[in-house]
Amino acid sequence: MAKKVWTGIRLVVMTLFSFLFFVVLLLFLQLNGEEENSGLELFGYTSFTVLSNSMEPTFSAGDVIIIEQVENAEVGDVVTYMTPERRLFTHRIVNESIEQGSKSYITKGDNNSIEDRLPIVSEQIVGVHRFTIPKVGLVAETIQKNIDMRYVVFIPLMLFFILTIVEMIQKKRNKPKEEQLYEKESP
Repeated sequence: MAKKVWTGIRLVVMTLFSFLFFVVLLLFLQLNGEEENSGLELFGYTSFTVLSNSMEPTFSAGDVIIIEQVENAEVGDVVTYMTPERRLFTHRIVNESIEQGSKSYITKGDNNSIEDRLPIVSEQIVGVHRFTIPKVGLVAETIQKNIDMRYVVFIPLMLFFILTIVEMIQKKRNKPKEEQLYEKESP
């Protein structure tokens, strides 16, 4: 009975540890992207932390948005684009035009009353918004400001090693009992 309880506790703790470790890893990657406020890039998708409320109610400051790299954007798409000053913005395409064979887009934040000052071209578009993870950016920022990242990584690793050592000790204690039982049952 005690063995089953210990196995259940170990399973719960390891599941919780694994979940927390991957959450911390994702938050750490979100904090350390190559571009400002960008995170992990994987399989053509990239995460970005939203800094302003210009796109409310679609998403808000502190949300993490996932964008997909695409070849073509259309009117109505929410796109993340880079300005010539290397700043990133995420706004909705509200109009497009073709001048001298080159397509350009007019963008506007959903919460803004006027369109963006300068049009953008396809080459500036980093990707199209696919989904939002609410408030994860706020959690990442709080961790970055208030907690030393060494502890965020160190504490889960120490818990993992302690659990591993306890499990090894318990296996060694149980091994002689199992061998004795085997010897008694053998003819």
